[in-house]
Amino acid sequence: MKLARIIFALILSLALCAVRTVALADPDEAFTAYQKSDYATAFKLYHERALKGDVTAQGMVGTLYAYGRGVKQDDTQAAFWFQKLAEQGIAKGQFALGEMYLAGRGVHQDYAKAAELFRKAAEQGEPFSAFWLSMLYGQGQGVPKDPQQAAYWKKKSDENMPDFSDILLPQQQK
Repeated sequence: MKLARIIFALILSLALCAVRTVALADPDEAFTAYQKSDYATAFKLYHERALKGDVTAQGMVGTLYAYGRGVKQDDTQAAFWFQKLAEQGIAKGQFALGEMYLAGRGVHQDYAKAAELFRKAAEQGEPFSAFWLSMLYGQGQGVPKDPQQAAYWKKKSDENMPDFSDILLPQQQK
């Protein structure tokens, strides 16, 4: 149950990062619909762009499928769209697909595949992937148990972790 909560929190953080990225780079009709919780419109608009190869839209379609917003929740479709990003070397897509393999959502659970995807993303500086890679090395899941590798990737995660203090309640901030 604790692992499920951690996975949910990390997927939520991925969605927040995707939303922030879109907000900064692409203030368009699809994002406006998303901000207004008009997920059906956001899905329709993002899906059209995703089919044309727009990577931001592909990430949003994957996220909308993962959460069932604007479309029926479908882990297989979420994994499909995250796979498209991962194949293009996009760290957030590698991370999201790695989480799908870690949890067995939309794909068969495969710790080795999750570790492979997390490593690719972590090598690009994606901190949540480095965190999960450290956990896998610490537990010997999908990779040999290796405390030194676990510590290395945990340090990388800590170095690159974004500051979420602006979205935390004051009592949650350090």
